[in-house]
Amino acid sequence: RATARLHPLPLLVGALFATYYHLLVAPAPSYYQSLFLSLGSNDTAAAHLRALTVRPHLAGTEANALAADHVVSTLSSLSFPTRVTPYEVLLSYPVGRSLSLSAPGRDATAFALVQDTYPGDPYAAASAEVVPTFLAYAASGSAAAEVVYANYGRREDYAYLASRGVNVTGKVALARYGKVYRGDIVKNARDAGAAAAVIFTDPKDYTPGKAFPDGPWMPPTGVQVGSTFKGVGDPTTPMWASSEGCERVSVAKAMSTHDMPGIPALPVSGRDGEEILRLVGGDVAPEDWQGGDGAPVYRLGPGPAVLNLTYTGNETIATIQNVISVIEGKEEPDRYVILGNHRDAWTFGAADPNSGTAALLELAQRLSKLQNKGWRPRRTIILCNWDAEEYGLIGSTEWVEENRAMLTSRTVAYLNVDVGVSGSGVDASATPQLDELLKQASKKIGRLGGGGSDYSAFVQHIGIPSVDMAIGSGYAVYHSLYDDFTWMEKYGDPMFRRHVA
Repeated sequence: RATARLHPLPLLVGALFATYYHLLVAPAPSYYQSLFLSLGSNDTAAAHLRALTVRPHLAGTEANALAADHVVSTLSSLSFPTRVTPYEVLLSYPVGRSLSLSAPGRDATAFALVQDTYPGDPYAAASAEVVPTFLAYAASGSAAAEVVYANYGRREDYAYLASRGVNVTGKVALARYGKVYRGDIVKNARDAGAAAAVIFTDPKDYTPGKAFPDGPWMPPTGVQVGSTFKGVGDPTTPMWASSEGCERVSVAKAMSTHDMPGIPALPVSGRDGEEILRLVGGDVAPEDWQGGDGAPVYRLGPGPAVLNLTYTGNETIATIQNVISVIEGKEEPDRYVILGNHRDAWTFGAADPNSGTAALLELAQRLSKLQNKGWRPRRTIILCNWDAEEYGLIGSTEWVEENRAMLTSRTVAYLNVDVGVSGSGVDASATPQLDELLKQASKKIGRLGGGGSDYSAFVQHIGIPSVDMAIGSGYAVYHSLYDDFTWMEKYGDPMFRRHVA
């Protein structure tokens, strides 16, 4: 059992908060500022993370509502006024999908499209609750066509294919994750004329070492799932809040906008991607389009490999739940400093996003301890736990749209934590107004060994100075079955020190 020690994401969030207090509120460092940075327990952060990740908790599901209950009960136990703000929004779930590979002189192979558990996996039983691998908001439909390999699926990759005389029209585009948002990968395939898109997790980029559970890297059957919606907020209420009884565009209209992919698409594992590429012919792809050691030679196509893809999705209005907790300011209660993190996850969400949720709750407990010592914030602090971020920053965007006038006039800054901890090193970005805050905060936390997120609505819709922060800068099991407490405990943050920092 880990001993109680200071943990780095509440020391990063804490340092940012304490520095913000120093730069914008207090003329000199205070007793409370020092006390705030000294508080914290990695045992507490670990307990929150374990509780939040016991089950997969996709937005709109009963399991995610139970995760919201944990957040509400924790914040309410600290005597912070806490409420749930629900919204009815358009979410996307898979109903059916299939993918088979054929080529002349070869029997067709049907892919299982399953992420394997491993012997002794403590989450094997709960894994049955994980939604089948899919790309949210992909169009329902079928395609049976030759394969064209499109590298990372960027516009310049399709320009290269065109320069080599490779026609993508009516084909199935096969691209790998790694350089651009998956929604752009599918959109670029559509714009190039592809009938469907398949995205694979190339071992060259995601498994350069030992795969989980023997190492931190993506297992052979691991699949990165996610959204392909390029907009933000509820697709049926663009630029206005999804409040009760509000006007909506139809689901059909929402699914036909330029922000939606418009063609069927599926994600597959590195193992499946390489199996497809073994049967793709045509010219050899450039060196920087190739895979890693042991991979087949990647060729451009088209064909002779043929993929038969079918996807059926269910786009439905579902209830999501933001959790909002308020610590009223003593001198300027109508001026807000807002701290936010999302709760929903594609699978178990140990790194993305619940390392950040655990940090937010740990920070709240520190603030409560300060209050018990007589401290009160000068300005009001609002703690926000967002829902449906993974689908397109929906929960935070709806809340900003609903409270736009109040937030525009009263908010001083927004501090965001998404993937709070995924390894070592500090990764933080800010709007220019808060550059100095980051510089000062980094001095306070010292050295730590070894996409867009919910700030978007605050920055782009209402122009609020914002910071996005994390410890670690990307991890291989992102959005896969293997982003669970075991991975975090073994590789992401074994002693849970980074969560507390």
